[in-house]
This record gives sequence, C-alpha cells and structure tokens, in this order.
Amino acid sequence: MRARKKPRIGECVLRPDGRTAQFVRERDDEDKPAEHFRVMDTLALLLKNNAITQEMHDAGRMFEADFHRANLTGLRAQNLERLACPAGGDSPTEHAVYALDLVHRALDAVGGISGPSGLALWNVVGLGASLREWSSMQRWAGRTFSEREAKGILIAALGMLDRHYGLTIRPGKIRALSLELQTGP
Repeated sequence: MRARKKPRIGECVLRPDGRTAQFVRERDDEDKPAEHFRVMDTLALLLKNNAITQEMHDAGRMFEADFHRANLTGLRAQNLERLACPAGGDSPTEHAVYALDLVHRALDAVGGISGPSGLALWNVVGLGASLREWSSMQRWAGRTFSEREAKGILIAALGMLDRHYGLTIRPGKIRALSLELQTGP
C-alpha cells in the first residue's frame, strides 16, 4: 500500500459524512505547532467561496457568539466562574439575559424569528445546522426550500445582519463622513 502524501496547508477535502475539512496549522494546548484537518462550518465555506464578504462573515460570528452566550444551544454547561457581563451586571444570569436581548435585536433586524432570514440565522448560524439539513427540515408556506434557496436566504440574512451591526461602511456614509471632515462637525 502506498503512503499518502501530506496535504498542503489550506487544502480542503470532502469527508465521508459530507462535511468539508481544511488542513490547518495551529498551536496545541502546549503551544507546540500542530497540523490537522478542521471541519469548516457554513460561514467559513461561504467566505472561502466568496459568496459572502468578510463583514458578513464577522456579523454571523457576532450573532453566533451572542447566541451561545445566551445559552440557546443547550449543548453544554457554562463555566460560571469565567463569565463576566459587559452590561455592568456580574451574574451569569444577567450576562445571558443581555446576550439574549442582543440575539432578539439581531433577529428583529432581519425580519423576526418567524421569517426565513431569522430561521436561517437561528438554525444554521446559531445551532450549526448545515444548509442541507436546514433546507430539508424547514417548511415555509407549505413547502421545503431547495439548498440553493436556503443559501440565498442565509446570504441575504447575513447582509442584513452586517448592516444591523454597522460593520460595512456604505457609500452614502463615506460621502457624509468626508463632508463632515471637510466642513467640521
């Protein structure tokens, strides 16, 4: 049997379960270099394939972080000693409530939890479902989405989320900022 040749850093492979993994170089727990395959989630794949901008990716990551801080996944227990609340409170409950408020505001910005964009953010970005999983289990107006439609819905939701978080400076904002700099406040 012939030995496999070592993959290049950044090389992607399709795993038997249908997920994509990328060969990466990172540091392990002992700060030693380690090379291994890391499964890529939907946001990373969309960014790698230039389907979304870096700002849309970052907006998705912000939503994902708030979703997990709000304890909406139910997958693991929080380390209560390490939590701190940026809203001025200091209890884990206040921290989770603050994060939950951020999640609700983000969902409202994309049309609410009951709309397709809100459902895409909740299931794909928050819960980590693949587009294929979400499109096959989701029914809207009596029919399921195709994977292509689900991708379009998620991309649109990420664009609205980017705008909600104010990550991309729009051309109108650039003109207003340049005029303000020329004339003063």
